[in-house]
Amino acid sequence: MRALPGGTLTLMFTDVEGSTRALEQLGAEAYGAALEEHRRHVREAIAGDGVEVDTQGDAFFVVFESAAAAVEAALRIQAATRRSPIKARIGLHTGTPARNGDGYIGQDVHLAARIAAAGHGGQILMSRATHDASAAPGVDLGEHRVKDFTQPVWIFQAGGSRFPPIRTISNTNLPRPASNVIGRERELAELRELVPRNRIVTLLGPGGSGKTRLAIEAATDLVSNFKNGVFWVDLTPVTDPALVPDTIASALGATGNLADFLAAREVLLLLDNFEQVVAAAPAVADLVEGSPRLAVIVTSRERLRVRGEHAYPVGPLNDQPAAHLFAERSGMEIDDDIRAICRDLDGLPLAIELAAARTSTLSPKQLRQRLGDRLDFLRGGRDASDRQRTLRATLEWSFDLLSEEEKRVFARLSVFRGGCTPEAAETVTGADIDLLGSLADKSLMRREGERLKMLETLREFGAERLEEIGEVELLRGRHAQSFVTLTASSTTNGLVWHYTPEWMRICAQELDNFRAALEWCDANASFEDLRVLTMALSTYWLQVGAQMEAERWFTRVLSLLPDDSPRRADILAIYGEFPRYSGEPERALEIKKQAIAASADNRGLYLAVLADLASLSAATGDARAATEWAEKAVAERTLEGSPIGIGHALVGRGEAAIARGDIPEAERAFREAYETSRAAQDDIQALETGSMLAEAMRRNGNELEAAALFRELGREGAEWGSLPTVVSGLLGAAHSLAAAEPETAAQMVAIASEMMATTSARPYWVIAGLEQVRAEIERNLGPTLAEEEIANARFRDPLEVL
Repeated sequence: MRALPGGTLTLMFTDVEGSTRALEQLGAEAYGAALEEHRRHVREAIAGDGVEVDTQGDAFFVVFESAAAAVEAALRIQAATRRSPIKARIGLHTGTPARNGDGYIGQDVHLAARIAAAGHGGQILMSRATHDASAAPGVDLGEHRVKDFTQPVWIFQAGGSRFPPIRTISNTNLPRPASNVIGRERELAELRELVPRNRIVTLLGPGGSGKTRLAIEAATDLVSNFKNGVFWVDLTPVTDPALVPDTIASALGATGNLADFLAAREVLLLLDNFEQVVAAAPAVADLVEGSPRLAVIVTSRERLRVRGEHAYPVGPLNDQPAAHLFAERSGMEIDDDIRAICRDLDGLPLAIELAAARTSTLSPKQLRQRLGDRLDFLRGGRDASDRQRTLRATLEWSFDLLSEEEKRVFARLSVFRGGCTPEAAETVTGADIDLLGSLADKSLMRREGERLKMLETLREFGAERLEEIGEVELLRGRHAQSFVTLTASSTTNGLVWHYTPEWMRICAQELDNFRAALEWCDANASFEDLRVLTMALSTYWLQVGAQMEAERWFTRVLSLLPDDSPRRADILAIYGEFPRYSGEPERALEIKKQAIAASADNRGLYLAVLADLASLSAATGDARAATEWAEKAVAERTLEGSPIGIGHALVGRGEAAIARGDIPEAERAFREAYETSRAAQDDIQALETGSMLAEAMRRNGNELEAAALFRELGREGAEWGSLPTVVSGLLGAAHSLAAAEPETAAQMVAIASEMMATTSARPYWVIAGLEQVRAEIERNLGPTLAEEEIANARFRDPLEVL
């Protein structure tokens, strides 16, 4: 591909008109062939003079250093495709676009695209700049308004063919925003389809979500669909619902009866900021029913709830579009700080634009540091409306429209972090489902699956209101107790916590709420609740490798317990699992010894820790102690008769055999333990035991069978959310495949290493051989190729190689 030129350039955009209709008429096969022929004609026509910048579907973006060459290429495309069943509209504009990576940005690019969009299939349109620079003959089509440009554009047509009037803005009072819309392509496409089919479309969203800007853009796109025009009606200053019809009539210039005026006309109305006059909704519905060619787009923070309404939620921007919006408004390149700012601001377009305006004095890194005061810190320019002068003013506008009861519940909901279930919301706030639904209808929270969520910006505003009404401690206490109660679903006997996918899902969803509950229990000396929460979260922390968080709370609980407390043994037994899974068997062994010393009258705990002592003694190289602990555990568990306990004890026997160098005995013990665990439906122990069985199989020379088992367990661990099992599966399979499939092995090592860098998941039964695996891969692939495979695999999904 030729290097992209700079300086004064002529930009060409081509786009096939009516591609969906052509596909339906021709059928997929014929349309595909016609499209390939069309692309060939375009590329032949631009060859030599044009540089192809981008191709998307049936559209091309090409630049030329000569305006005359650009016009000639467009004419060649027109001639070559004259008999084709699909035809392109072509737009040309000459300017000085800015280079941006492997493309161009700037107003000149947008103008060329807008000119192309105004044409018809087979038509070539050009700006005055291209017409004058090329000296090409053309048909003067006059001045036209195009989207996103405040000044009219003089447009010419190249060639003498006759076409219908071009599609530009006319017969409308729509505002002409100085900036273009970023990241709403999907929504605009959907609204272009929805509005002609649904005569009342309500755009719903919280303050700052960009409803008005999106509605104006969608309405602009639909101007050519409405013969009698598209009209914007700003209801911001209107507080009396009875005045809405008069305000509409004033915007239309209607005299006499409004219903009679609209009955004979094909009109689209954009009723903006309807939330404070929502009582006028029935009057709007009556107008629509009495005017067969009237359509209405409404922007509101709550639904109109009238017949014929189609509610269209306008959510925050996703990560990438949000970052593009910030970059466009600030003129900066996207980086990690900008992405983080957009996430901190919930993807709200208003907040992002206000933040981008601050980059004239602050770097993105400095801006991030100040976002803790986002509600007051983010201020608009002099041209911002009063209610959008600051982010706080926008939120206060919505809050002031609530009833007193709604205000109280909204404030109370701020105690939840990361959302909640409807049941939890009812329990903690005292609201019924209808009141919660009312807040959702007003865009102050939203339903995602089976959970209710509030944007963090709204939650912060609600927390301030909760402080004002003096209910912070009351509600935080209720909130904490509700999550202590939730842990009851995870216990079998008050000591042993289930490890199930359902509990892992609950912990992942409610993690921020659990953290808030832990903090409150600690701050309010609610020790028993703190202990219960810590123990209940232990399985989640263990399986996601959250070593530091677990250490913090276990050491805090232990520090609050007297040395002679019978509770210490339970807590120490679970606490010792963390260094065991993070590759510190010596420390784990010491903690487990403390647990068994404190177990006294707790026989169940004593038996469980016996097998752990065998495993950890083996991991530290003490084969004799490992064997003694293991055989004692097997004997005691056999007398007890518990299959789960026997399986656990057999793991200790297998690890003791590994320490003695008796690999066949280890494989036998692990296999029996694995089969026992599966039969007892103790799936989490089966995952760990299976990994040890696979490792013994590998050491016994059955590499391919071992690799298959490691992969199977790794996939199962991914389903359970068990990172140590995934890491074990990746590293074990890599070790088994290092000779047979070194490329795959290298990819597995790369992904496992990346996971270990971000979590504490380092299973000691496979981590010890990591350097050996890397060395073998390098021997089989060579250092350069091995490094390439590892580099290419970083950050990939483990399931791609398992």
